[in-house]
Amino acid sequence: MKFSKTNRLWSWAFFLVLLKVSGMAQPVPDGRVFEIPFEYKNHFILIHLTFQRTLPLTFIFDTGAETTLLTSVELAGLLGLTYEREIKIVGADLDSELTAYLVRNIHIRLGDLSLPYQSILVLEDDVFHFDEYTGKEVHGILGANAFRQFVVEIDYQNQVIRLIPPNRFHPPKNSTLLPVEIHRSKPYLTTWIKPASGPEIPVKLMVDSGAGLAMLLHPNTHPNLELPQKVLPGNIGMGLGGSLEGTMGILPQLTMGEFKITDIPVHFQDIRGGVDSLFLNNRNGILGNKILERFTVTLDYYRGSLYLQPNRLSKLKFPVDKSGMQVIASGPDLKTFVVHMVLEGSPAQEAGIQAGDIILSINYSSFRFFDLDSIYHLLSRPEGKMIRIKVMRDGKKIKTTFRLRKLL
Repeated sequence: MKFSKTNRLWSWAFFLVLLKVSGMAQPVPDGRVFEIPFEYKNHFILIHLTFQRTLPLTFIFDTGAETTLLTSVELAGLLGLTYEREIKIVGADLDSELTAYLVRNIHIRLGDLSLPYQSILVLEDDVFHFDEYTGKEVHGILGANAFRQFVVEIDYQNQVIRLIPPNRFHPPKNSTLLPVEIHRSKPYLTTWIKPASGPEIPVKLMVDSGAGLAMLLHPNTHPNLELPQKVLPGNIGMGLGGSLEGTMGILPQLTMGEFKITDIPVHFQDIRGGVDSLFLNNRNGILGNKILERFTVTLDYYRGSLYLQPNRLSKLKFPVDKSGMQVIASGPDLKTFVVHMVLEGSPAQEAGIQAGDIILSINYSSFRFFDLDSIYHLLSRPEGKMIRIKVMRDGKKIKTTFRLRKLL
């Protein structure tokens, strides 16, 4: 397979934010409103689509990504896709060099909506491992090049995305309007947070429906953005180049228009030296699904507007893990649940749980009835709740117990 001139691009966050491969936005077909149902798994939006008119696949719906990405070269080979050129990418850790391939004229179908002539990137190696974090087989990311010609309404409560032609859009009733900046097809909201100490400060946050966290802040982008006194090591997720590590703490308050959201579990990660702030559009962080899911979120790309309508989750406290262990899905059917990490000094560590343990049952419920959402729900229950857990380690079954307690 031959390729033309190799391009080298820097990448930050989840993938190639600088590569302009999509061309102009496609015209809105038929002037119709399209409703796309989705699954919501471990705070990720999963949509089912048909790829190249034949293959049913599952993608992450991602407002924080400019370009659609297929994470499987095997699927690309199965479909006989023709690579236009090879692209070398430096990963999110700014050390790893990865390879992707540009493919044009891809046909994607979302329900009744046909999206022809899409340009996508095929990643040589799947470094995201969304399967492990969602418990579902995920084949890629649907970026804004596929839907930015619409007004996008994400109804988290009813698990449906509505794609509305701009000329048919009317602002939702009982909603709060916030201005956003659209830069390289990604929305940025400038708003206010109250950090660990001192007065409120303004921050610019990318509105990112592809992030399964509440908020990510870069402390070294603002002189008054201080870490809370108590923080824990926190795995932020997977980006180009592998796992993104940082710390986790509680942010006292976020203000978005009339809404004040308090006691938010936030990940903190410094931006490494040498990264141009203009590359990140001078952002201070990311606003993710654990906050967005408290609203019906309507994004008008044409008018630079974001509308928020609170739902039944808006007044609830954030669920926070009180066990100190991170669990991922594995196995051919993604029904094997493995302890990925155990926090030192946590209830799980004190009970003898180790990374690599395979969970057989929790509180007498078999793994056959689990999914990742139900496991994290159990591990986020009130302080003092007893967890009885059975694991498999080196072929031996081990039973142990611990009580949940606040770690932050």
